[in-house]
Parts: sequence; C-alpha cells; structure tokens
Amino acid sequence: MGFYTSEIMKGAPAEFKTETQKMIYRALEKAGLDYTRIESDPGISMDDCLNIDKAFGIDTVKTILLTNRQKNKFWLYVTHARKAFITKEFGASLQIPRVSFADEELMKNILGTAHGAATPFGLLREEAKEVTFVMDRDVASRESIVITDGDPCGFIAIKNEDLFSLIGERPILIENPAEII
Repeated sequence: MGFYTSEIMKGAPAEFKTETQKMIYRALEKAGLDYTRIESDPGISMDDCLNIDKAFGIDTVKTILLTNRQKNKFWLYVTHARKAFITKEFGASLQIPRVSFADEELMKNILGTAHGAATPFGLLREEAKEVTFVMDRDVASRESIVITDGDPCGFIAIKNEDLFSLIGERPILIENPAEII
C-alpha cells in the first residue's frame, strides 16, 4: 500500500485537529501570507518525507525540540530531513552543554504538538516564548521550506521570509556538517 498525499491545496482545512493547528492557520490568515498545504499519512520516517517532498517538489525539513538536562532551557532546531542529527555537534555549534530530545509531555506543553508534528509555528505560542530558534544555514538559505502544520498528517510549504515574519524572529544559523542521506 502506498503513502497517501493529497493534492496541493490553499487555505486552512475545514476542520482543525488541535488548538495549535487552529492557531497556526488563523495566524497565517491574519497575516495574509501565501502558503500551500497537503494532507497525508503521518509523515514520520525518512521514506514518508520523500513522499511529501515529491508532492510539493520541495524538500521537507525536520524540526526538533531540544532541552538541557534540567529541562529549563529549550531550542527548536530546523534541519534537513535527510541529515543526521548529532547532539554533541549541535551543542558545540552554540557553545552550550549537551542537549537531549524533549519528551512528548514537554512537546505538548511548549509547542502544543505531539512527536512527529514539531513545527516552527509552535513558536507562536506563549508557552514557547523562551525557546531559542535555531536553523541550519542551508535550510535558511532556501526560498521555501515544508513543515508540519502542528499535526503529523498536515504539511505546509511556506517562504522562509514569511515564516520568520510570522513568528517574529529570525533563527540563529548553524552548520550541520552531516552528509545528506
């Protein structure tokens, strides 16, 4: 059985699956930003991302919420979907101690999403105001990227500049030296 992706659509879905998803589409509408979206099977694995890439003709990215050992500092990292992520290299790039992946409870509390649905749009939430936004330099240099809409079955293609404008900040840029897999 194949991986389902809808046709490319404009505008918000008829029904929202989460409050975060609703907040995202309302913010996009209020800002009058241009974007396209698809619905799909859950986009979790690398193979899933390849199917989503084909649907849009743009590479998807992976978005990771990271935390320190004390779970009181957070980083939202956007990187190439097919590059390995090494916590030691990430920490060294920002001159911070080692980090780990935030657990699902933290993801829900901070970004309002479950694992597989982390999104830079989550930075619109009040609960995410202290999260540091970090992005791979090569991802930031693209005109557009594909990210989730707060649900692992919803993806939005948006211009980077529009994303940065919407969330009200530009990311800290770092190099991810990993090879594309």
